Amino acid sequence: MTGFLAKLGTSLAERWLSLLVLPGVLWAAAAAAASRVGQADPFDPQPLVDWLRSIAAQPTEHRTTWLAVAGAVGVLASAGAGLAASGLASALENLWAARGTRPPLAWIVRARQWRWNAVRASARFRIAEANNPSLIGTELTRARAAARRAQRRRLAGPPRPPQRPTSIAERFDVSAGRSRALYGLDLNLAWPRLWSVLPDVLRADVTAARDAYASAARLAGWGLMYAALAVLWWPAVLPGVVVVAVAAARARTAAGVLADLIDTATDLYLVDLAGRLGVPTATLSAFETGRAIAERLTRPQHATVPAPATRTP
Repeated sequence: MTGFLAKLGTSLAERWLSLLVLPGVLWAAAAAAASRVGQADPFDPQPLVDWLRSIAAQPTEHRTTWLAVAGAVGVLASAGAGLAASGLASALENLWAARGTRPPLAWIVRARQWRWNAVRASARFRIAEANNPSLIGTELTRARAAARRAQRRRLAGPPRPPQRPTSIAERFDVSAGRSRALYGLDLNLAWPRLWSVLPDVLRADVTAARDAYASAARLAGWGLMYAALAVLWWPAVLPGVVVVAVAAARARTAAGVLADLIDTATDLYLVDLAGRLGVPTATLSAFETGRAIAERLTRPQHATVPAPATRTP
């Protein structure tokens, strides 16, 4: 046990170092450089060069003391930046998966619905225009090309009007609705129990997808941290925005994979969960099995319902 705890402490320290401190060192260095360059002439590196030269020109004992103090302050600033980025990442994870039932997220839902309707209206208009018998020659060719572009935009979007403020929340909502429609089951209620019956391979895949989603959120958090340096040096907003955009794309991909794996786990191992809970499934359909599991988890059990199955050692 002592060896296990020592190894666990080492792995946690390495994870903390790689996820928080090292990226924080880069951010702290960027913040120091941005504060020296400033806003007056943001593309002139001379103030930064002069500052570094002034440090190098100090006497050895003064320079050593300054470097020691700067190193300590840098480590603290790096850790603080890492914690701030981690907090932003957690907030972004919740924001991306938010239901959007209240303003201001509800306004985003209405804006997405308006855009969805506008894309379909544009496709209908362009298709009708391309079928206009009065068009000939170049006008007809342009109208048909415009109709094809509008149709591709329509097909690239979701098949139903958006109900959530983000595509990630939409994908998770599709999985939850699928579980309710096919199995009459609330995933929030069943997932902790379902997780316990999944094989190690599928668990590892789900964990990897979840880690990829969290990693994308951390990357977006660092992007926001770098964009915040614009108060010291305005060009910092450009790489910050790029990093956030890349992180959002990665988060959508990871969320899609995670939702697909959750659907797979529900499809393949719902009967196993029913067996572990003591729910008879021989004469039940898939939907009836899901409803029976929901009742087993939410209602007092009748004396005739068998006890949950247990594993023999």
